[in-house]
Amino acid sequence: MNISAFMIGASTTFFTIFALHILLWRSRRSRFQNTLGCIMAVWALWCLKDIILTFPGMYRPQVLNWIMVVDGWSALSYTAFIAEVVMPRWFTIRRFLVLCLPFAAFTIAYALHPTQAVLYAYAIFLWFYAWVVVIVGWAKMRQCLAYVRKNYSNIDSIDVSWLRPVFLFATIGQLAWLGISFYASVIADIFYYLSIIALWCMVLYYSWDFRPIIMEPEPTVLADIPSGDAVPSLPAHPTLPKGMLERLMDEEQLYLKRDLTLTDLAQALGTNRTYVSNYFSQVLHQTFYDYINQLRIERISIPMLREHPEYKLEYVATESGFASISTFRRAFVRLTGQTPGQFSQNDAS
Repeated sequence: MNISAFMIGASTTFFTIFALHILLWRSRRSRFQNTLGCIMAVWALWCLKDIILTFPGMYRPQVLNWIMVVDGWSALSYTAFIAEVVMPRWFTIRRFLVLCLPFAAFTIAYALHPTQAVLYAYAIFLWFYAWVVVIVGWAKMRQCLAYVRKNYSNIDSIDVSWLRPVFLFATIGQLAWLGISFYASVIADIFYYLSIIALWCMVLYYSWDFRPIIMEPEPTVLADIPSGDAVPSLPAHPTLPKGMLERLMDEEQLYLKRDLTLTDLAQALGTNRTYVSNYFSQVLHQTFYDYINQLRIERISIPMLREHPEYKLEYVATESGFASISTFRRAFVRLTGQTPGQFSQNDAS
């Protein structure tokens, strides 16, 4: 029980420190960061309430059942976090209150009829609620991944692929929590506190500088036609004239622009984003992200590594237009099948 009390204090301190840092000390906070700070503050209070279990005679079924009922509300914090990552600005106060209704109904039901039947029904509801959040969140994550790779060349701060291990960890953790709630033990509680600290450490690590992207609808090709003009006959699958994109890349080397977007490229080509997007998907069979990174590596990185093996990889990545060394390495391995260091060694030999 002493170890359990220590873990409760450690968990409360962990969430309190990050809540204060994000909400009070971090400057230029985004809506996402404010949401994350509020979640940290709520989790600090959730952990603090468990200190009651360390009081003499309080670790008993009636108290544990009520803690389970209250802890079930934590599912809303996961919902808010995931929604703010993959559907920025979707989570509003009105929607939050609507989502609270079933949790409030089960809480009131248990207050009026504190039976195991109500707890089992509540557990079943939490089970389905968690899977709905995971399934919807996973689907939206895949949409976000496709969108950013289709529209951005630098995705370091907007990539949502880090949600995959978070989903897995959170799902396993929530299932373990349900089991612990019905078969409580001090040892299981200790592992629970360790798991939530590990989970949120992972979340904070990946999302510290994360910048959610609002997915805009695909523009229509009619947007390029001046008002009042006759609407021409448009092809079913509009695309760019052959060689137009390649000539622009050869002449202006736009791929060296670190934060180049599909919209920037469309403007440079003097056309609509839809035409450019269709060209990548239907002609090149590549995403915008992969195409730009391929040019960076083939035209800048590889020649530089061959001619100047003494250059540091950070310098090569920067000169090639990459925003980070990690992105440079991933793109290089994907294109060549080896790391930049291995390429330099093999090329030298």
